[in-house]
Amino acid sequence: MRGTQLARQWKIIRLIESRKRGITGTELANELEAPLRTVYRDLDAIQQAGFPIYTDREGKNSYWKLLDSFKKDFPLPLTATELMALHMSRDLLSVFQGTIFHDSIESLFQKVKAALSPETLRYLENISGRLKVSFGGTKKVEDFQEVIKALSEATAERRRVEISYQAVSTGRETKRKVDPYQVWVMNGGFYLIGFCHLRNAVRTFAMDRIKRLLVLDEPFHLPKNFNLENYLQTAFHVMRGDPESIKIRFSPGAAHVVRERIWHPTQELRELGDGGVEISLTVPINYEIVSWILGFGSAAEVIQPGSLRKRISEELQSAAAKYLVSRSRNSVGMDRSEDREMTRSFWQP
Repeated sequence: MRGTQLARQWKIIRLIESRKRGITGTELANELEAPLRTVYRDLDAIQQAGFPIYTDREGKNSYWKLLDSFKKDFPLPLTATELMALHMSRDLLSVFQGTIFHDSIESLFQKVKAALSPETLRYLENISGRLKVSFGGTKKVEDFQEVIKALSEATAERRRVEISYQAVSTGRETKRKVDPYQVWVMNGGFYLIGFCHLRNAVRTFAMDRIKRLLVLDEPFHLPKNFNLENYLQTAFHVMRGDPESIKIRFSPGAAHVVRERIWHPTQELRELGDGGVEISLTVPINYEIVSWILGFGSAAEVIQPGSLRKRISEELQSAAAKYLVSRSRNSVGMDRSEDREMTRSFWQP
């Protein structure tokens, strides 16, 4: 509830800022699709927090506006910890390296650095240097940065696009028109979420598999009922599908890893008597969920459904067969007790 309120208030500030003549309470309520009483409560909270907004009556209407002094001379009072957080966020934003956004990000950091004294900069470098954030397996965005740029602009301008898209499973290219709703970054990959006229449904497209792109002179309207969070509910990470109820049991050695994270909004955990944990999820059964389960090796056991249990079993048997061949060629053996010990030590924190 609190997060929803803050998001709504942030949208109110942005709407007031974007209107030269200001905006009425009724217009805010219509834009936000929220009750007028709720909007007035938010406006009061924003004022109480010290944000410089005020009402200006023109005829029969009262318009909410920003103080002129605020618009002309935007203050930037940052504390040491806020500067540290901003400085360290450069690593978090490194995923945008090679895109149109990166130049603006670098420009921001250069302006912040220009406003700081050499002593402060040395202090920040020393403190923030103790924390390093790295990303593994990110895609080489420089190979398709023009696609990212064009789709970002088309999304902002609400212009339809025509793409040639290469399917990951078959390698076959299809030409399709798409209404670009959202550019989405997930696990170091860039994706386009939009309405596909070929499939007559909203789809997710990996930008690195868009082989040709043409921005059309055709406008489109973003449906008011489209919500990114709702759309992604039927995905484990990126790949969507028909959700199924699955149940996985994890051994005590890996249980702490499972408990520490929210893997999916639908997850439910059940503690087991031996120190292990059982997780229930409602997600599509596809490569992503299979890969996630296999990543735990013998520490994970699929309980249901039977089809997923069989698929994981076949994958593990196929992998084991490859290692058995190489093992038979090696004079150094390992008994089952050593196998179990390796598994147990691998998952210890």
